[in-house]
Amino acid sequence: MARRHPASAALRAALEEQPDLAVLCTHHPAAHRELFGADRMIQLPIAENAMLGMATGMALTGRRVLVNVARAAFLFSAFDPLVNQATKWRYLTDGQFRVPLAIRALTRGGEHLGAQHEHVPHAMLAQVPGLVVAVPGSPNSAAGLLAAALRHPDPVVVLESPALFAPGWESLPEPEPSPAALPFGVPNRVTDGRDVTLIGIGNTVRTVLGAATALAGRGRAAQVVDLRTAAPLDVALLAELVSATGCAVLVDEAPPACSLMHSVAYQLVAAGAVPPDRVRVVSGAACPAPVNPGLQAVLAPDVPAVVDAALGALGAPTLTKGSV
Repeated sequence: MARRHPASAALRAALEEQPDLAVLCTHHPAAHRELFGADRMIQLPIAENAMLGMATGMALTGRRVLVNVARAAFLFSAFDPLVNQATKWRYLTDGQFRVPLAIRALTRGGEHLGAQHEHVPHAMLAQVPGLVVAVPGSPNSAAGLLAAALRHPDPVVVLESPALFAPGWESLPEPEPSPAALPFGVPNRVTDGRDVTLIGIGNTVRTVLGAATALAGRGRAAQVVDLRTAAPLDVALLAELVSATGCAVLVDEAPPACSLMHSVAYQLVAAGAVPPDRVRVVSGAACPAPVNPGLQAVLAPDVPAVVDAALGALGAPTLTKGSV
C-alpha cells in the first residue's frame, strides 16, 4: 500500500482533533465528505474572493477554517478579504477578535502550467502585517507547517511546491526528522559546516543541499539552513547561525526586486553576522513562468550558480567567469 503523504496525515489528524475545523475548496474527495460531513467539507465554486470572505466571517464567529485555493496565483483575486479583513481584525479590535484561518496554495515546481498559474509570492505576502507566511521545503516540513497553521490563532498562508506532492515525493531530501508541528519563525539548521552558510526556502532548500554536496567535493564544508517561514523570521537566531561561518549565500527562486533574501542579507550584515563582501544572493529571473520546461529550468537558481556564489564569497576561483 502506498505511503500516505505526511501533509495529508496532518490534515486528517487536525480534522479528527478539532470538530470546529471546516475546509473550503472547489473539490473534496468523496471519502472526506462522507467521513466529516458536508457542513465541514464545504465545496464551493471557483470564486476565491468569495471563499476568503466567507472563511473570514466563519473564523470571526467561532469556526476554524482551512481554505484550499489550489494555486497561489488565485490568491491575487482574494487580496481584499485577506489583506484588508482577515489580517486586520485582531489589530482593529485590540485583540477582541481573532481569525483562525489557514490557506493552502501551490506555487511552482515540475508542473509547467505557465505564467498565470505558477507564482512564488512569499516576499509579497511577507509584507502584510498580521499574516504568517510558511514555505515548506520538504514533505515533512509541509506537514509540520500545516499542522502548526491549523492550530494558530491568526491567518496563515502555506505556500507549497507541487514538487512536494508529485509521484516520487518519498525520495526527496528530508531535512526534518518527523512530520510533527513546527514553530513559525524558527529557521532549521539542516547540516553543519565551517566555511559558508547556504540559506534556502521552499524549492531552493533542495538546491542548497545539492550545492552543499558539490562544495564538499571541492573541500568546502557548508552549513545549510532552511528558513521554513518568510514571516515571521527570527533574524537574531539566523544571524547567530551565520556568524559561525562568517560567509553566506541566500537562494530564492523569486525575482530579486524587493526580495525576501535581499532583505535578510541586509539584516545579517547590519547585525554584524557577515561582512558585506562575504554575502551573496542568488535569485530567480524577473520573468513570468514559461510553459516550456527547458526555459523554466534556466530561470530558477541551480546548483552550479549557488556553488559559484559560495566560491566567490569565499574568495576562491569560481566555476564560471566571475561570481554571482
